[in-house]
Amino acid sequence: MSRAILPPNFWDESMPSFLVCQVIRYVKNQVNRWYVCRLDKKRYTVYTGLKPKEDKVMRKIALLPFCTFAALPLAAQPVFTADDLPPIGYEAEYLSDTSEYIIVDVGATGGPQTWDFSREVFGESTPFEVLDPNTTPIGFLFPDAEFVYHLAGTLMDTLSGEIWQYYKTTSTEMLMVGDYIESYHPILDSIKITHDYEPDRMNSVFPLQMGAQWQDFFHTVDSLDPTGVFTIETISSSSSRVDAWGTVITPADTFDEALRYITYDTTDIIVRIMAVPDTILSRTINYTWVAAGVGPVALISSLNDETNPEFDKASTYRVLNGDSVGVVESGLIKSSLHLGITGDNVYFSVPHTDEVRLDLYDATGRRMSALYHGVLQAGNHNLTLPTDLAQGVYFIRLRTSGASLATKFVVLD
Repeated sequence: MSRAILPPNFWDESMPSFLVCQVIRYVKNQVNRWYVCRLDKKRYTVYTGLKPKEDKVMRKIALLPFCTFAALPLAAQPVFTADDLPPIGYEAEYLSDTSEYIIVDVGATGGPQTWDFSREVFGESTPFEVLDPNTTPIGFLFPDAEFVYHLAGTLMDTLSGEIWQYYKTTSTEMLMVGDYIESYHPILDSIKITHDYEPDRMNSVFPLQMGAQWQDFFHTVDSLDPTGVFTIETISSSSSRVDAWGTVITPADTFDEALRYITYDTTDIIVRIMAVPDTILSRTINYTWVAAGVGPVALISSLNDETNPEFDKASTYRVLNGDSVGVVESGLIKSSLHLGITGDNVYFSVPHTDEVRLDLYDATGRRMSALYHGVLQAGNHNLTLPTDLAQGVYFIRLRTSGASLATKFVVLD
């Protein structure tokens, strides 16, 4: 009998894990409407020197996989390899402009160029760090991961959360083997999504230099609750190319040698609530600037349906505000539960000694059996799934005295 976690895989950056955030916002609004208690949307404005238009914009929240690089002796045009990635313990802070309308100058192709992103940014701060997989919530699910990129903060509006992205490298590629997204909602309770990518996701190629290009595609189906009432299906394709180099000026510093890569992304999201589908189509152009020794120094994404690569209005604007290589600490969230399935085994962790229930449900939400009920000490635990499960979809729900979460798996044969 073989089992696979659903969705079978894939989530990405250029469109991303930040699509999770966009979709959760959508689902949040739909759920609140369903309960007749819709929340007011928080609005931010920043003076740009131009009068903003009145129409609204759907913004993707870019909590993205970063293609980060450490110091490297450079020629006129930078060239990066897998050896130039930052070490475990690297930390950085990024500032995101949360204005509804953002005026930008992305510059032209080729080089040398100069991009000035030194203006003061009023918005959200996003901490970023590189972790050892063994110190993260579900590192045991990805034994081939070499390092983890961890981002935490406000995903959208007042919804906070975290993202862990698990990576490995070869001499020619940087690959994401999986990710874990954890956020919280007053009605849906905790929202926790795990992706075990098969095949691995393409983050970038090596050497990364002028003219380098790569493509990516994924198709996922996620459930936001144990009964499958709220589901998200995502189909996405993207293509990236390194198209410019030069100097980047940010609030943190001036970086004389940098590469810029452009990503064209098309994503179709189908949200189903009580089996009723609604579709969100997103087409964006995204730019990422990478400098030696600091990793990504800026990220800009266009408005939806933009076709001009030299656009001047953006939905996402993020710049580096500082970085360091510090003491390596555990990335575990001590107050959180964690749950995952690999093969015939259920892996889970609890933050402190507590009464724990682990129940098995069928696709209709009917409880089939109690896998465990008792007191467990803080730490990681595992048990074996029943061997007599018929082919189909199942859910496992983990409960303690103060929290609960669920995951889905499929029995294939």
